Amino acid sequence: MRIAVVGGIPPNPEGEAHYAGCVYRVLAEQVRDPILACAHLQPDALPTESPLPHYTIQRVTYGYHRFKRHLAPLYLRRTLRAFRPDVVHFQAPHKGLYGGLYGEPLLYLFRWLRRRRIPTLVTLHSLWLREDFLEMAQERGQSVRARRLLETLYARYFRQLLRLATQTNALVAGDANPLIAEFQREWGLERFTIHAEAHPCEAFEFQASDIAAAKAAVGLEGKRLVFAFGFVRPDKGFHYLMEAVAPLAERDPNLMLLIAGNPRGAQGEQYAQQLQHLHAQLGKSSQIRLEFGYLPDERMHAYLRACDVLVVPYTRVMGASGPMHHALSYGKPVVATAVGQNRGLAEVCALVPPRDPDALRHALQPILYEADCWEHHHRRASQYAASHTWRHLAQRYYTDYERLMQEGTLR
Repeated sequence: MRIAVVGGIPPNPEGEAHYAGCVYRVLAEQVRDPILACAHLQPDALPTESPLPHYTIQRVTYGYHRFKRHLAPLYLRRTLRAFRPDVVHFQAPHKGLYGGLYGEPLLYLFRWLRRRRIPTLVTLHSLWLREDFLEMAQERGQSVRARRLLETLYARYFRQLLRLATQTNALVAGDANPLIAEFQREWGLERFTIHAEAHPCEAFEFQASDIAAAKAAVGLEGKRLVFAFGFVRPDKGFHYLMEAVAPLAERDPNLMLLIAGNPRGAQGEQYAQQLQHLHAQLGKSSQIRLEFGYLPDERMHAYLRACDVLVVPYTRVMGASGPMHHALSYGKPVVATAVGQNRGLAEVCALVPPRDPDALRHALQPILYEADCWEHHHRRASQYAASHTWRHLAQRYYTDYERLMQEGTLR
């Protein structure tokens, strides 16, 4: 079986690139079938590399180019024709990285593959509801007419995508996530089948006794560390977390809040300035640290090992949170807002209402200061991570590929 993948691969910065990089590395370690990953060109990455003899990464699309990104189907068709895949898996094709507003040019590639009877599997990495469009429009100052036009185009695009793809998965957080049903109902997509694909974890062996050494490694000996990270944008809700932690820091000189991440676009830069202004107002420069800029994986994992709790204070969640699953991989307690995808992990994480610093504070206090509470959340996180690994997902993918090929043969 010859497997082709269309999606970002590190060092592409998108979350789906990290996701694809993890699962296909594991899949390539398990099987000997030829795997070709078609990724976006990146200045700091070779055009072609082979992590394993049967696993090749070719950077063939111009996802970050203003004009060439629209020509993605042409570049991909040329590469796929030469590779001659038996199945093609698209990771997050619904993005402007493939042209148009929502990756519309790729629909031509789906039609080309369909004519050649090559089965396709799609993994959706975000599911927008109408309320998400409303919030985005308000943030960007868009008119009601512009928002409704975007909503119409979004619904039309997904009807075409789901009609053309052989199988569609939606990446979700947890095993009983309500977002897929809400998404289908809201956009009139009930007649299409969308399978849930739970975001995996690494499942590291990590215990409470390991935290002291991890803190020493990053110069935070004796601190209670609250950590939050990700792209810096208004919907990340980091300002609510700062307001939640400030009163706790007044009473505990050893408490520290660390927020790290890269501001995303002009809106992100503006939000970073807002956070810096709030930082100055709170007057806790030694206990609230803002680290803006690219966060290398090595440093991210060092902070995850050192933290006592990770917070996901987002106001809008269309995709399963990468930071949340990184923290669960280390068995770390997670406090998150009960919005969007986060709701699927209600049995694993502590969920609180969004935009509510008091609720965040009340959830953090027992985890930070009661050993039994910390251990309870650690146990739930560790159990979830152990049963939702990249190996589990890779095995599921391979089974799906075999079934899609068999069904294609039967037709």
